[in-house]
Amino acid sequence: MNEIVKVRNEVRVRQWAEMIRCRNESGLSVSDWCEQNGIKPKTYYYRLKRVRQALCSETEQHDIVPVQSISKHCEDTHIRLSVGNVKVEIPDNFNADTLMRLLGVL
Repeated sequence: MNEIVKVRNEVRVRQWAEMIRCRNESGLSVSDWCEQNGIKPKTYYYRLKRVRQALCSETEQHDIVPVQSISKHCEDTHIRLSVGNVKVEIPDNFNADTLMRLLGVL
């Protein structure tokens, strides 16, 4: 892919991600937000799909790194995850469903 096209697509996806973030923070339904911002719902969902695809392709590029336990006799054991600059510590009693959603985002 041409480098200019690649950069243009990345910028466009970042703009669409910002649009989606604004809609989420607005508290409005998709149809109400789209009506207020002059965007067709079909266009909104297309952009949402493209942003999700871009995030998934970023996630797929990460290598799996083996993790070693720091201490086997720690009373307060945690799961520690690190993806890029994001570091997450999870206590043992963390909700399994929430953990699955978190891993899906990372």
